[in-house]
Amino acid sequence: MAPKADKLAQNIDSIKSFLRRKLATYPELNEVIEKIKYIEKTLSEKKLTLQIISNNETLNQALFDLISNYSEFTQTYQIKYDLTPSSPLPISPQIKNTLTLKRLIVDSTEIIEEYILEKDHNYLIGRCPENPIFLDSNIYQGISWKHAEINPIENKQGEIRWQITDLNSSNGTFINGEKLNGSTILNNSDTITLAYPELKANIPCFEISQESINFSENINNEYQYIIDCDLLLLILDNNNLSHNEKEFLVNLDISFLSKVFIIVDFAEESHVNLEETNTNLENQINSLNIEYKIELFFLKLKAFYQEEVQENLSKIEQKNQDKFIKVLSNIIKRQPENILAKRLTAKLNPLVSPLEEILTQEDEELKEKIKESQDKLTKITQKNWKEITKNAISNVKEEKDKFFKQIKSDLAQAKSSVLDNFSKRSIVGKIQNFVDELQPTIFKKQGQPHVKLLPTHGDVNADLNEVLIKFTTNSVEKWALKEWDKIINNYNHGGLNDLLKRVYTYVDVIPDLFSESPFSPPAELDIANNFLISFMGIESEVRHKQVSMGGYIMKTLRANMMQIMMMATMLLAILGQKMGKNEIFGQLSQWFQRFPFLLGLAVFALIFFLTNSYNQDNNLKLEEAEDKLKKEVNTYYQSLSKNLIEKVIQDINLALEYEANRIDSALERVQEIYGDYISETEKQQVIIKANLESLKEKEKSLSKEITEFKKLAKI
Repeated sequence: MAPKADKLAQNIDSIKSFLRRKLATYPELNEVIEKIKYIEKTLSEKKLTLQIISNNETLNQALFDLISNYSEFTQTYQIKYDLTPSSPLPISPQIKNTLTLKRLIVDSTEIIEEYILEKDHNYLIGRCPENPIFLDSNIYQGISWKHAEINPIENKQGEIRWQITDLNSSNGTFINGEKLNGSTILNNSDTITLAYPELKANIPCFEISQESINFSENINNEYQYIIDCDLLLLILDNNNLSHNEKEFLVNLDISFLSKVFIIVDFAEESHVNLEETNTNLENQINSLNIEYKIELFFLKLKAFYQEEVQENLSKIEQKNQDKFIKVLSNIIKRQPENILAKRLTAKLNPLVSPLEEILTQEDEELKEKIKESQDKLTKITQKNWKEITKNAISNVKEEKDKFFKQIKSDLAQAKSSVLDNFSKRSIVGKIQNFVDELQPTIFKKQGQPHVKLLPTHGDVNADLNEVLIKFTTNSVEKWALKEWDKIINNYNHGGLNDLLKRVYTYVDVIPDLFSESPFSPPAELDIANNFLISFMGIESEVRHKQVSMGGYIMKTLRANMMQIMMMATMLLAILGQKMGKNEIFGQLSQWFQRFPFLLGLAVFALIFFLTNSYNQDNNLKLEEAEDKLKKEVNTYYQSLSKNLIEKVIQDINLALEYEANRIDSALERVQEIYGDYISETEKQQVIIKANLESLKEKEKSLSKEITEFKKLAKI
């Protein structure tokens, strides 16, 4: 076998082996393998194909008979003849538009479904089951019932383009990451994502692709059959090329051809014009400006289609025929397998060249997947989440400890302030003021006068303890709730609410990890139980030991008689008179008889003095009783308020401890979430690294295959 043919045979065998290895990935290669087998079979037969064509079936048969008379030609040539075909029809490639639905699964993009877009259809996309493109809400998130629509439009050149329109969807439509407002024309390789700017889990992604389809294999089959030969012989039935023959020669595809001959059916009466005819035909051929060579022969074919014997040929006719036979003979003597190899190589190349595009595309897709995996790995590993989350937890604990330490200090100051004995605004001062404003009231109880403290305009039957208990508990409760509000909203730069916001900011370091704050809002302060108990009151009344007017006068006279007599004696002594007791009273009796008005004046003065003294004495006793009662009441309720404040402070401290424990519990949950995320991230790293290694191995293997294929393709 000739070197070229031998090399072709080896390459065909290698290509078949290569294609069989790719069958699992590309089942459609099975058809290519069958075609290559036919090429291999043709090569093994070592026969050149000689194609005869003309506009006259008789001439075809005549030339066929001429060549078939030589056994060497029938053994080395596969001879066929046909009428001259028409020039091939121009083929306009058609565009195939494909919409591919993709989805991110684990760490790779998987193709879910492909939709062939037809120019007379509109394509609604959404959750509605009746949509041509239905997206299941159990799989995809954020998709509207009728989310978007893709429809065909015709441009000025009459070309079909595809337009996408967002149908006022809730979460939007994105083209190559940009949000779509209204409608836009889609271009080849555009990426469409719904409800999110980029591809991620549970987000549908569409990619539109345009492919040019050539139907040449199904068109001009007759023409392709005829030019599939090594030697082409065109027979002319006159001395000139017809219009169709010229058109055929100009448009002739010589990819398979090694030799092209023009055979002129030479008549005996034209011998004298042979040279002129030859020149004329050569000029016609040259005027066609074709790049391939045509060999011209003049043969008398009449001898064959009229069954005339060979001896009837003239010397010129015999010479031309011998020359023609010699040319055909020389072709098969000079390694005809190389000529055959040329045609079969030309047939083989279109079969295998698309595979190179497939492999190249596969290589590009593989490189893209490697890049995506590398980007994911970089994104996952670019931050030390263990260290970041550890610092976040540490910051929260430090911030929490500082806050509650300061709150305890602020609470202690508030307690000192509310129990300050020297402050009118303190509860102690308010109780003092309240008690000071109480009024003493005398009333009869079991026939005896009693003194009782009552608020101004108070009912004598009112219970002072009930009033004071209510005043004290209300004051303590109001103070406690106000302090709790300060703890929540004011103390230490914004209170507990601001602390919870700050600590959430500290822990929210991993994007999209927390949909809401893990720290619950502060609870309400419950101190009602401190005021539901029955308080023991204090005695708020006392018996008023009031003496009657007569008794007071007698008591006063008895107590003051000696003083009166001494004063009278001193007065008489001053006047120079010396009298005894009886004499004094006798003398006074005479004066009163002589001057009766003096008696009335004396009696009036005595009654006025005794009454005034009686009232002063009663008021003094009443004030003493009032002061005693107020002191006792004030002391008791100040003590009660201090006791209640202590209990409320205990409740506030318990509430603060509860809030601190809630923060600690939330931190534990945060640490668990961090741990799960980091664990999942580490698993993803392992998966991505393993997948990356696998992809790199595939890329390496594919690169070798591409190199190997390119070597095989260079026949």
